[in-house]
Amino acid sequence: MNIHDCFYRGDALKILAFSFIVGIVLLYFLNIALLKTPVLDLDWSIHAGLRFLVGFIVLGVSCFYAKAVKFQNAVYITACIVATDYLYDYYSQIYRLKFEIILHGIFMMIWGAVLGYLTAKYIKEQSMRS
Repeated sequence: MNIHDCFYRGDALKILAFSFIVGIVLLYFLNIALLKTPVLDLDWSIHAGLRFLVGFIVLGVSCFYAKAVKFQNAVYITACIVATDYLYDYYSQIYRLKFEIILHGIFMMIWGAVLGYLTAKYIKEQSMRS
């Protein structure tokens, strides 16, 4: 059984909720292991949220689901946005570019892309039912 069969059987919300919960748990342990804190401060949360939204909108919805943007162009858009954010961090000396911070950003983008794809698929499935 593949993921598309689950969407046709009506298990889409279960897959979406499972992905969200697994992501939250992994994020907690990633924060503990890499950043040595379970909860991020407001400034760092804004940067992590930006990376999540870039993954959600650009990669998950626009590229993987809707195929409105080619993968190569989606990577360029994502790289430009994230590089600009990293440059801002570097010049404002909030966070220096460390391996841990880059890993955290990659996780946030991948998690956002997965949830973006699953959310778009779920919304389409719900709109087709009604």
